[in-house]
Amino acid sequence: MRKPRRTTVLSILPIMLLTLCASTPGLAGDLIVDGDFEQQKNGADLRKDGKGPDWYESRKESPESAGLLKLSRKDIGGNATQKAMIKADPERNTYLSQRFTSPQDMELSVTFDIFVREILPEDNRSAFVMLGAIKDKKGGPNSTGKERFAFLGFENAETPGRINLFAREGKTKWSGKTAVVNGLELEKWYTIRLEAHVLDGYYTAEVVGVADPFELDCFYPKGHAPDQITHLSFASWNDGAGTFYVDNVVVQAP
Repeated sequence: MRKPRRTTVLSILPIMLLTLCASTPGLAGDLIVDGDFEQQKNGADLRKDGKGPDWYESRKESPESAGLLKLSRKDIGGNATQKAMIKADPERNTYLSQRFTSPQDMELSVTFDIFVREILPEDNRSAFVMLGAIKDKKGGPNSTGKERFAFLGFENAETPGRINLFAREGKTKWSGKTAVVNGLELEKWYTIRLEAHVLDGYYTAEVVGVADPFELDCFYPKGHAPDQITHLSFASWNDGAGTFYVDNVVVQAP
């Protein structure tokens, strides 16, 4: 497994501090709001675009597609707090996004908790996580390849009940995806941390407490990636459908 070329202070921050930042808005360096989703009144509120730093359904494909993004108050894997849920649908695209309080062109750190309930087997990929921007002015942020800097997802492993975290680097086809961490469990919460180095064209991905940081080239490393990162997105696609939950999101600049 490849290891990062550089180590930053952010990569060794304790998880307790990152969780505190998620529930305490307004701390210095915070780039998003309501990382724990406790300010959301209901699903409609979660889906609504307030035109500022807030969570919203960004693909806006159809009301049916947007409706697959839900606010969950159920106890999911021991987490009974409010959280976002995207429900699988093999015919629709659904995105949960938030724009940053300011564009980032140097470095940033992202931490979030994710619980994957299912990856539909036909395409065997979903629960996508993307850092990027808006370039084509349609489909919302991270909707096309040229908008993506970090691009990760999950797939079913060969062993039933297990999933793999993978990334797409450079201009690789789906068959050329990079395995980041194999053999994770379905229906279990994991904390994932990303550290993006925008100018250098790479980032690291880590499943906290499971595997060390893994270094990855950005999706288009030869000058085609966004020179600024402005949005974080989670998604399920019509050709990559899955049901998953997200909570405790922290995005910070150093």
